[in-house]
Amino acid sequence: MLQVNGRPYAREIDKFLAHYFRSKKKEARKITPVATETWEKLEDFIAGGKRIRGGLVKLGYECFKRLDQKRILPASAAVEITHGAILVHDDIIDLSEFRHNRPTVHKRYERKYHQRGYSKSDPFHYGESMAIVVGIEGYYGAISLLAQAQFPRKAKLAAINKLGRFMVETGYGEALDVDLACRLKIREKDVLTIHTLKTAQYTIVGPLKIGGYLAGATPRQLRKFADYGLPVGIAFQLQDDILGMFGSEKKLGKPVGDDVKEGKNTLLYTQALKRSNQGQRKRLMSFWGKRDITLKEIEEARRIIEETGSLDYSQNLARKLVGEGKRVVPRLTKKKKLQEVFNSLADYIVEREK
Repeated sequence: MLQVNGRPYAREIDKFLAHYFRSKKKEARKITPVATETWEKLEDFIAGGKRIRGGLVKLGYECFKRLDQKRILPASAAVEITHGAILVHDDIIDLSEFRHNRPTVHKRYERKYHQRGYSKSDPFHYGESMAIVVGIEGYYGAISLLAQAQFPRKAKLAAINKLGRFMVETGYGEALDVDLACRLKIREKDVLTIHTLKTAQYTIVGPLKIGGYLAGATPRQLRKFADYGLPVGIAFQLQDDILGMFGSEKKLGKPVGDDVKEGKNTLLYTQALKRSNQGQRKRLMSFWGKRDITLKEIEEARRIIEETGSLDYSQNLARKLVGEGKRVVPRLTKKKKLQEVFNSLADYIVEREK
């Protein structure tokens, strides 16, 4: 999707990340093997990603300046490291056991506890504690990496400030998500607010603006990125939720139906409750948040979501939002090649299968 000289930009980010993690492990090795392992865990966890966010840093930069890959790569990598750190913590909050067909970081550490024959502490607490540390190192490592990028001080400070702001906004969204999971009545507005804060800002808008700031753009020039990124970012999360309920477990790399088990207040769920009859509503509510839910019960939940028209509602809203984002593209840049990338990304959001 995003290329440099005919090669996928994701590959360039991966090469840079490999060098970055080598240096961090070398640095940590001088202190303690435990510290080295934290970087090993983060490196392994973020390996093989699509690098959409890092690519958008490059895209935001190119909207205002000719590409200088050597300078922009550290910024792209910093955003990808931040993304990985956010997911490490998100998996703890969601009690998720798998991501990308492999155990989550806290579950890997839990296994290490047993493998090493530890007995003084609790394995669950050990796993979560170590994973929290991994995430913290990722956050601050990313900020440090961005601070070392070769850009004018003013542009760099603006980019670092934006990185910090979208991390805070992600925290707001996470807090609201956790709180809403404890409520019985949820509004669609609340669900979309979570999607705006937890996904749209840090997945689309934030990376574009970081790239724009590094190119020397002003806050006023960058406002238009939100007109594209907010609707497309919300659509991204809606599609994520659809795939999480109806997608392929093999392609997703995690169990389908996890949102039901975790009691996630997705739009699929809130709309199904709103549109269901009394019997359907009672059954659906009994499934949501049930940690020992069976495959048969997940299939029944799927059926209710489809029968109530909730699936169609989410799919149609995602397509509508992508259309809104694409209409803004001519205002983002006059460069036709970049316009094609913006449009391709928007289409990919609702067409992807993982």
